[in-house]
Amino acid sequence: MKTKKNFDPNEVCTQAILFCRVSSKRQKDEGVSLDVQAENLEQYCKDNNLIILKDFSIDESSTRGERKQYHEMLEYAQTCQGKVAIIVNYVDRLQRSFDDTFLLNQLRKEGKIEIHFLKESLIITKDSAATDLTFWNMHVLMANFQVNTMIDKVKASQRKNWSDGKWQGLAPIGYLNERDEDRKATIVVDKERASIIKKLFEEYATGLHSLQSIWYKARELGLTSKEKNHYKNSPKFGKRTFISRNKIEDILKNPFYYGMMKIKGKLIPHIYEPIISKVLFDKVQEVFKSKSREVFSHEQEYKAIPFAFRGLIRCATCGCAITPERHFKNGKKYVTHKCSHLRGNCNQCNVNEDVLFAQLDNELFSKINIPSKVLAVLKKNVQNNMEEKASLNAGIKRNLQAELQTLENKEDDLTSLYVSGNIRDDIYKRNIAAIADERKRLEESIARYKEITKDIKATVDNLLDIAGNLSDIMHNATPNKQNKLLKLLIKDCTLNGKELKYTVRAPFDKFIQCNNPTQWFKDPTSDIETYTNIADEVKMVKQQVLLTC
Repeated sequence: MKTKKNFDPNEVCTQAILFCRVSSKRQKDEGVSLDVQAENLEQYCKDNNLIILKDFSIDESSTRGERKQYHEMLEYAQTCQGKVAIIVNYVDRLQRSFDDTFLLNQLRKEGKIEIHFLKESLIITKDSAATDLTFWNMHVLMANFQVNTMIDKVKASQRKNWSDGKWQGLAPIGYLNERDEDRKATIVVDKERASIIKKLFEEYATGLHSLQSIWYKARELGLTSKEKNHYKNSPKFGKRTFISRNKIEDILKNPFYYGMMKIKGKLIPHIYEPIISKVLFDKVQEVFKSKSREVFSHEQEYKAIPFAFRGLIRCATCGCAITPERHFKNGKKYVTHKCSHLRGNCNQCNVNEDVLFAQLDNELFSKINIPSKVLAVLKKNVQNNMEEKASLNAGIKRNLQAELQTLENKEDDLTSLYVSGNIRDDIYKRNIAAIADERKRLEESIARYKEITKDIKATVDNLLDIAGNLSDIMHNATPNKQNKLLKLLIKDCTLNGKELKYTVRAPFDKFIQCNNPTQWFKDPTSDIETYTNIADEVKMVKQQVLLTC
């Protein structure tokens, strides 16, 4: 379908968008501040009788990131009625890379935009001569060369500093970034936090702590971050916050504290005062290795054991994962579920798996059940219904598509008449508006008559097989198969005390709301998107659970 242009490529440009950009504090200090740029651009528009539509004054790098604000400016230019000029002080304020040229060039060639570069006295339009286009490309090339040269200098400076044992960037917790007597950047020991850091290494080296308990110890000792809380809505705004659990692990594995900095995977000695000895650091790493082996052994022990609710439930109190554990008592095996307490202790109790199944059996499994005789008849009726709907929908969509094509041809004819001056402006606009309304109505109608494919029919058939025997399947399946079936049925599960809170996934949510199974697929076309989204899962459950039970 053709998109109607909102501009005449040959019209005289009378409106403008101002684009000002800085990417560093140095640029602001050297006279290319946003205010200075904007003042020059405004005067230019005034001198050339250009109406300013919008001023984009941004602080954004032209070589790093996605240039979000730059693309917002171009999107705005495309939505403007009529041709629009983008006014910039220098070429490098707009772009420093040929990556940004493609869309600019596309809009320029269409005649949607002009680009005015003030300092280069250069105006780029759809009719620009080869010399002007070459001049533009040369300035982009020079800007790109400048950026790459600057990057090379930064990298060379980094390599020199690293070889001299100097750290670059924010100092690790326990150190502070400061200036020496020559006003050069250096790092000194943070007297407030260094002793706490050393204490944490000593405590963990005993082997008596987990990461959880050493984190609690850090909070007890008062180890806070160097940065203050910057969230204005937080009650702790402006205050230093406690170090996170993950940050504690980073600290205990950082060789910087005994005199080595890790650069691109390599250890390089640094020139700053160490906080701990290498002997203490090595002891801590040995503790990490031993605990890792213990955790791996524990995980492997349970990894081989299938659990029905594995990976499904979180604690309603603290949000941690609810983990299953197998137990034996008086020769009988049973499974309990408990909170992992990774974020600290909470009041969630251990819950027997039988309690969870009893709740689901009462609320879910027993409500989705169809006698075998009814199931066979229902499957046949549903498939017949879908065949009829598929045929009817296809015919209606063909007719609607034909109407839509006729409408588009009419719009093209009107546009041709308008461009050639054979139809008045008011008549053209009135007819185009009517066509737009009619197109919207047709497109909405077409969307309602969705296609019913063989895959959708197969998915509906599989759903009926699952739903019709759900209770029996669930009670006779192995824990691994129960897990696959539960993930198909429910989501967003949380455990609050002994009660399981959950959401029934579509289309099973409709099944439990309707007591009469014959009404489940009364209008299958209304759930085509749902069937499409879960087709692969349903097929997998049918093959791995139903056919092997």
